[in-house]
Amino acid sequence: MKKKIMIGGSMTFAQQMKDTKNIFENMGFEVYVPLDTEHVIEDPNKKTDVAFMKELGVGRGDAELVAKSDAFIILNYPKHGIDGYVGPGAYRDLSVAWWLNKKIFFLFPYSENQNNHKYEMLGFEPVILDGNIEKIKEYL
Repeated sequence: MKKKIMIGGSMTFAQQMKDTKNIFENMGFEVYVPLDTEHVIEDPNKKTDVAFMKELGVGRGDAELVAKSDAFIILNYPKHGIDGYVGPGAYRDLSVAWWLNKKIFFLFPYSENQNNHKYEMLGFEPVILDGNIEKIKEYL
C-alpha cells in the first residue's frame, strides 16, 4: 500500500508544490496538494480570492486531505525575508497533522524569529529535510 503525503506551504509556492508532487509520485507515494494549487498556478490572484476559496472548499477540504495522509510536509521556502517561512494556512494544516498524529516534515529549518509560535513549532517535532526532498524516504 502506497504511503500518502500531503504537501502544504504558502500558495506563493504553488508551482513548487506541483513539482514536488511529481517528484514524490515518481518515488512511489500517493500525493495531495492544496485544493487551489492548479488554480493559483493558472491565476495567482486566486490565492486572495476569498469567494473562490470558499466555493472550492479550501481550508476544511485541505484539512481533510491532511487527515487522509500518512505525512504532511511544508515547503517552507524563504518569503518576506524570512527563512523557513510558515504562513497561516500551512500553520492551520500543520495543527491538523499534529492533532491526528501524522508524521510532520519541514523542507527547511523553521525560523524561530518568524513569529511568536516558536514553542508551538518545536512542539510539533517536525523532521527537517534540510532542502533534500529525497531524505523523506528515510522516514516513510
